[in-house]
Amino acid sequence: MRPESQLLLEDKVLQQASQWFAILQGENVSAEEQQNWRDWLSLDPAHQLAWEQIEAIQTGFNQAANSSTSHYVLRRTTAKSGTSRTTSIFSIAILVIVSLITLSVFTLYPVTSDKTQYATAIGETRQITLADGTQLWLNTNSKVETQFSVDLRQINLLQGEVFISSGPDTAYQHRPLLVDTEDGRLTALGTRFNVQYDNQKTTLSVFDGAVKTEPNHQTTSTITPAGKQTLFNQQTILKDTLPVDPIKEAWTKGILLANDIPLCEFIAEINRYQEPVIICPDELNSFRLMGSYPINNIPRVLTAVETSLPVHIWQVNKKVWRIDKRH
Repeated sequence: MRPESQLLLEDKVLQQASQWFAILQGENVSAEEQQNWRDWLSLDPAHQLAWEQIEAIQTGFNQAANSSTSHYVLRRTTAKSGTSRTTSIFSIAILVIVSLITLSVFTLYPVTSDKTQYATAIGETRQITLADGTQLWLNTNSKVETQFSVDLRQINLLQGEVFISSGPDTAYQHRPLLVDTEDGRLTALGTRFNVQYDNQKTTLSVFDGAVKTEPNHQTTSTITPAGKQTLFNQQTILKDTLPVDPIKEAWTKGILLANDIPLCEFIAEINRYQEPVIICPDELNSFRLMGSYPINNIPRVLTAVETSLPVHIWQVNKKVWRIDKRH
């Protein structure tokens, strides 16, 4: 979405940049004015972007100012206002530059862009590079919807799991990268992170940088740093001091990682990658598993489980399997 207030803010920044352009092109620019301009430029990345856009179209303005029509307008402006020719030129410069920038911005980057959906089937993983350089990895049976505008970069996780490596914004340095689930909003602060949504909660795992978490019905936010994991639902933050689970990144490399976890927890992960469901009785959680297993070869993984533990995996019917203690 792009609220009207955002549009006005952008136009205001462009106007300020144009005014500074006019001031600095004057004959008697003071040291104080130059310092004030530098302070304004460093105050916000959007200021730097607006200034670069003005410099990029300066040649176009100079051509317009040299045309016969422009000379006529300038003469009429000077006669009516009684101001100097230099002041009139810079006043027109402001209008021309803002008009040209606004036109170029909305031509290159429309107010809204088409939504794009990416999805994976059960057992499939997929890597995607977005237009801004951000990389996505979709885990099994997952779906995201992306939408970019001149204000923001938005990824909506509709189901499943996505790993995100946010790149620099190649179009607008000030656009935030947002990730939404039914539980709330995540704002990336230059980072690599994993998000899993399972209809009851969202799990955020941060590997680099930091991510801000805002549950839908909570007024406060939480910052999750690298190495930490946050669980939340629509109402509140459930846990925010957990160490990050390496399994949340290993799957992007095709690895199903078991880091000394209960057997049934590992079987639950396997169930995400295949159609038949394996039933695991709670009593088998006394067995724990360690190792790295290939996601794309589940039969091999099950064979390895049977070899390393005293268990037997057998088929109940076409849709259900079961794992039991071997006697």
